[in-house]
Amino acid sequence: MWLEDYSPEIESSPWLWSSTEATKETSEKYKESTKKAWAKVAKVGKDEKKAKKYDFLLAWFLVKIIVDKKYDSILDNLFASIHLWYASNFVLWILSLINLEISHEIRSTSNKKDIDFEYEIQEEKSEFDDSNINSKIKKRINYWIEDIIDSVTIEYSSLQTERIKELIKTDESVLHAYTSKIFTFFLNEININISQEQSDNISQFIISEISKYIDKLEVEEI
Repeated sequence: MWLEDYSPEIESSPWLWSSTEATKETSEKYKESTKKAWAKVAKVGKDEKKAKKYDFLLAWFLVKIIVDKKYDSILDNLFASIHLWYASNFVLWILSLINLEISHEIRSTSNKKDIDFEYEIQEEKSEFDDSNINSKIKKRINYWIEDIIDSVTIEYSSLQTERIKELIKTDESVLHAYTSKIFTFFLNEININISQEQSDNISQFIISEISKYIDKLEVEEI
């Protein structure tokens, strides 16, 4: 039984007995206020239940990532995003670009097939060219953007959505830096260099697209 399944017996409460019109009016106001207050509490509980599975998943993957030295360069930006209380699912789906195990796990929540990224890494390091991207790399990046958007639109939480909207407006630099770092890491892993400016521009584009989708969501008043 979850909090949202419980409803207090408002009608039978002894404090709601009435013997005069004034008392009856007060009782009706009390009942209405109690119902609204309980609805808010229940809504918070519902949102927390949705987020809980992603909290555990993020904690599990954090342990695996921290002990793997190759991820050291992204940890500061990752922890900065978590510190600001970006939703666990949002943090995870950005991270999924550089870890297919994470990608497989979270795509299953939206009933999507696993991603097969079979790119043959070139021996000679190349420079990133956004006007001429390898088709397999482009497909992987597009899946990534699609997945990030899914993270804030599928079974979304009103509380988390409002929080992300607020953070993007007030602390977007942290999110930009995190997204940019993940994108740079991904390319470096397949032997491709990208300038900080290019990576930042792509990060700006991704977050602007996410913001468009978030703004379209019907968020319940908490």
